[in-house]
Amino acid sequence: MEVNKTLETRTKDGLYCILFSLLLGIIFDRLFFDKAPGISYSIFIGLCIGFFLWSIRDRIRMEKSFGWFLLIPIALLSLSFAVHTENIFYLLNFLAVPILMIASSILIVNSSLKWDKSSFISEMLRKGIANVLNNITKPFRILKASIKIERTVQMEEGKKQILIGILVSLPLLAILIILLSSADMIFGYYLANLTKIFNNINIEEFVPHTIITLVISFYLFGYVWGFKSEEKTIGKVLDAPAVSWETVTIITVLAALNILYLIFTIIQFSYLYGGNNIALPADFTYAEYARKGFFELTAATFINFIIVLSCLKYIKKDNKRLLKIANLLLTVLVAFTLNMLFSANFKLTLYEAAFGYTFLRVSVHLFMLLLFILYLVVAAGIWYRKIPIVKSIIVITIIMYTIINYLNIDGFIARKNIERYNETGKLDAYYLTTLSFEAVPYLIKLRDKSDSHVKMVIDKNLKYRKEVLDKQNSWTEFNFSKNRTRKLLNQGS
Repeated sequence: MEVNKTLETRTKDGLYCILFSLLLGIIFDRLFFDKAPGISYSIFIGLCIGFFLWSIRDRIRMEKSFGWFLLIPIALLSLSFAVHTENIFYLLNFLAVPILMIASSILIVNSSLKWDKSSFISEMLRKGIANVLNNITKPFRILKASIKIERTVQMEEGKKQILIGILVSLPLLAILIILLSSADMIFGYYLANLTKIFNNINIEEFVPHTIITLVISFYLFGYVWGFKSEEKTIGKVLDAPAVSWETVTIITVLAALNILYLIFTIIQFSYLYGGNNIALPADFTYAEYARKGFFELTAATFINFIIVLSCLKYIKKDNKRLLKIANLLLTVLVAFTLNMLFSANFKLTLYEAAFGYTFLRVSVHLFMLLLFILYLVVAAGIWYRKIPIVKSIIVITIIMYTIINYLNIDGFIARKNIERYNETGKLDAYYLTTLSFEAVPYLIKLRDKSDSHVKMVIDKNLKYRKEVLDKQNSWTEFNFSKNRTRKLLNQGS
């Protein structure tokens, strides 16, 4: 009896999950199909989080967990769709938010999992993909079980009463339909043309709507049910055999790298920071020297970052004296790398002064700033091993990425290029028109102060933007930047 009761409760819970998943699938279709993302994204993400928390309500523990912390960047990143209109961030956040949600949900259920290990990525893939595929047929099984339960619990007791009710209602309904059809001509008309309702269904629109709804519904159900059906998660994962690198080998490699970077740094101080007063080698101009190599320098600093982290993780720690020498060489490598970051940033600044600002160039600045902060954390971790370096890197990266989403990058690019135009008369007007809606206030100011060619390019772009905004009338597409732009364009029309 107890088993039947548990089965009935579980089946009932499954029916609720199917219902809520289907509702969220329909909501997704209504919010996003053929519509620009806006406030709708944060609404849908909020509903998904609420659905997940409801589904695991019996297992929720309000304790200190990185999973709960992740809800903050998830909320801010999803809300960014209603604040800015940068397409690159749209794409990145469409990927980042679901990934963070998977990580958050796993850690909320099991806060003891080590999220700074590579095994956590495997757990995310298992929860986000494997479990969903395993639960694809589960809704049909739940529906079948619910029908079986209904039959055993109710039909056996009320079978005769139901049959009698149907037999009585059929002639009664027939009589009432005849009377109502005669009493109301409109009712009779619609009743006679009942089949024509299906003629109004557009199959070309119905099919994609149905597919999107079912895909989202099945995925959400499969993901949530993966937490409900799975037994206690195994926190311990079989670790691979421990790998350790000989300290003397590490010292040799680090010494060689530091000698190379010392020579590189001396040359850079001679030419890059010396300015135009320093003679460059033949066939080189200062502008060419300044604008080339910052991407390569950034790549080199990233490689050094991997080297330092790997050394900290795999180096043998049995010989304290050799370990101190290795730590010293790692610190020197970090110092040289910080100089390389500064050099790359300096080169990029010179390049921007000569050729203008773009989204890629500004993004590289921000990436180098992130690397600079992470290197400081790593430098501290070299000498104070209690610092959780990998966890710190993950947290700082998430925080930094979230903050960047709320920086008006395109507005900054437009403003700096206009300042450069006022100083030098040089401007790529066509590039400015490719920026997001955050650049529009600056484009309007530039239009009123520029020459006829720039004014023509900007006017054409603003007209196009106004046409795009006029087509977006749904409240789900609301965006603060677009709303402000709409007001500015309407004032100028």
